[in-house]
Amino acid sequence: MDERALIAAAAAGDRRAFDQLVAPVVRELRAFLHRTLAHPEDANDAVQEVLLRAFQKLDGFREESSLRTWLFSIATRVALDLLRSKRRWPVTLQLEAERFAKSPGSEAELKPIEDALADPASTFDYREHIAFCFACVARTLPPEEQVALMLVDVFGFAYREAARMSEVSEAVLRHRLSAARAAMQDHFHGLCALVNKQGACYQCNVLREAAPVERRGVPIQPLPGETAEAKLEARMDVVRRVDLERGASHRLHDVIFRLVTRMVEEGIGRS
Repeated sequence: MDERALIAAAAAGDRRAFDQLVAPVVRELRAFLHRTLAHPEDANDAVQEVLLRAFQKLDGFREESSLRTWLFSIATRVALDLLRSKRRWPVTLQLEAERFAKSPGSEAELKPIEDALADPASTFDYREHIAFCFACVARTLPPEEQVALMLVDVFGFAYREAARMSEVSEAVLRHRLSAARAAMQDHFHGLCALVNKQGACYQCNVLREAAPVERRGVPIQPLPGETAEAKLEARMDVVRRVDLERGASHRLHDVIFRLVTRMVEEGIGRS
């Protein structure tokens, strides 16, 4: 069946037609929610919530926008609701995680990270770690700014589409995006050793050196660009290209997502 026939069948309650209809978009939806929520189980639950809402509301779908845009509109609302219900992450989270890792009694907490690094099916890929780090730093933004950044700069939606998904004017969307970009530039300039030689965070190097020699991936390279804006764009180019959800390092990054989420929720390692 073509898309219109699938929509009609799914709107009439045919779940198999619905699954076939949304199949081309599900992986991208999962990627958006995984990177936005920065927690694999939260992302999985959110995907199911998005699909449930879509199935229940499919008779209200209007073909003025694409099905992808409509599904992402639902995903945007789900993501914003979840982010607003959670604590924003501190800008210093990577440094706090490092201090926690060096503290007495942290061995049990770090064992899953050691196991992921030693997994023969995994390879440390610093480019995937750049995408992981981008998701972590983005969680320090207000939810509305974070979602604008993900929709436009990572998933490539036009300003008008992203504004419609976020249920705001295009002017408001552009303001949120500008604020998000400026904050990310500042955060990375102060933290990331790939951006600034005086950056405090060397997590890429630490994790790569902790991996078995044969599974350390390609050598780490500083990000190109002369300005903070250019370096952020170079970072986002990496973020767009890698498969954070299913890549060579995804087991490691899912473990760290879980750990840092719990650190934030429970205040572990916070002064």
